[in-house]
Amino acid sequence: MNPVSRWRSLLAFSLGAAAMWCVQSGLPDAQAGNNLGTDAYGKALRTVLDRYVDPVEPSRVLAESLKRIVSGLDRHSHYLTADERALLKQRSRGGTTGMIVEFQRAEAGSRKPARLEVSAVLPGSPAEKVGLQPGDSILKIRDQDVAFMLSRAEVDVLLLGGDGETVDLTVQRRNDPGPTAQRLVLSGQSLPVVSGALVEHAGRKFAHVRIRAFRAGVADSVRNSLKELRRSAGAAGLGGVVLDVRGNPGGDVGEAVLIADTFVGEGVLVRTRGRGGQILREERATQAATDDATKVVVLQDHRSASASELLAIALQDHGRAKVVGERSYGKGTVQDVIGLDDGSVLTLTIARYFSPKDRLIDGVGVEPDVAVADMAMQPEAALRAALTAL
Repeated sequence: MNPVSRWRSLLAFSLGAAAMWCVQSGLPDAQAGNNLGTDAYGKALRTVLDRYVDPVEPSRVLAESLKRIVSGLDRHSHYLTADERALLKQRSRGGTTGMIVEFQRAEAGSRKPARLEVSAVLPGSPAEKVGLQPGDSILKIRDQDVAFMLSRAEVDVLLLGGDGETVDLTVQRRNDPGPTAQRLVLSGQSLPVVSGALVEHAGRKFAHVRIRAFRAGVADSVRNSLKELRRSAGAAGLGGVVLDVRGNPGGDVGEAVLIADTFVGEGVLVRTRGRGGQILREERATQAATDDATKVVVLQDHRSASASELLAIALQDHGRAKVVGERSYGKGTVQDVIGLDDGSVLTLTIARYFSPKDRLIDGVGVEPDVAVADMAMQPEAALRAALTAL
């Protein structure tokens, strides 16, 4: 027998012997349906730390296991080590890309890698200046592959920086055959996320209010925009209002509730339920300065998420607005940010949002009253459909 054949035979014998030892030794019986408990998990972890052939750094193993456990729960829970948290704080110096991105983690048991897609680009932003558009995919950030990232937090750490700092991206545009390199120069300029315009349709004037994200002050900006558009419309007044949340990933839920409150006089606007369905909180409408007469349409697409969906479904449930477009993204969860003793931080989903009629949003989305196909390819047709619905 030649040396190679002898080595293969020895390896096969060793593997076979190991397998027989697992079956015939005094190990606890393996039975279908047995569940791994916390005691067994702790024992296995201690065994790895104590007996693995090379020395193992406990903090690295524990951090890696926590990352995978937490990110595997849902799309919005994640864990950052103390070093990552410090880096995120260090890079949060006001410089932004001016684009809104949607992160899709790799699914357990699937060979699909994680994905990062541009959902909206703010006018005048660094992202717009290099021609990025909704639907473009970002493959690398600062030479790090998105495909292997576990959470949106890892993306944020890489995309943030100071005013004037550069961030290199590898981007796959929708219409390009291959990836291209792009260098963004981060800007500290605060870009508006609300814009309003008068549009004419069927002989009448309508308010088109675009809301690209929800952050502090957005509700006031929407109200001020509507006030100015009413003034510009003249004696004939507005035929209706289109609240356009296409590509809007959400943000400050309180701002979305304030906008819904503008058009709803009374009743629940959003309900929060925790473990076991227990009601944790209800936001209710107030009577003050309610506009219960103007016709309203919410225009959404499949990227509209979170606070955008809460606004749409609140107005839909109260019969104050028709929803036009595509089924929305389906993000309706509440996260709590929990600081740990070592300086690391855990962001954990602790509740879900429900509509006034107790409809679930998370994983379901908001079904439009009027469906519009090919919205990305025909954005003006989508706006015309919204105006027609008014």
